[in-house]
Amino acid sequence: MKAKRFFGYLAVLLLFFFGLYSYTAQATLKYKKETGKRCTFCHTSVPKAGDEDPRLNEDGKKFLENGYKLTDDQKAKPDGD
Repeated sequence: MKAKRFFGYLAVLLLFFFGLYSYTAQATLKYKKETGKRCTFCHTSVPKAGDEDPRLNEDGKKFLENGYKLTDDQKAKPDGD
């Protein structure tokens, strides 16, 4: 009986964390797919959903100012790590 309860709690906990992860990852995966760049190409750290400060670096600011499109210079830049 205790094992069933444990696995029930574990399942709920895992679903909760997977739900949070998939929600925060939607936008980043969209831009990664469109641009072929990693999150860190535009961000100093990966932003969380609802962050008011997107933590943009210089490339991120250019990307934003350019209507969420990479400039020709940015397309030629390596991704970096």
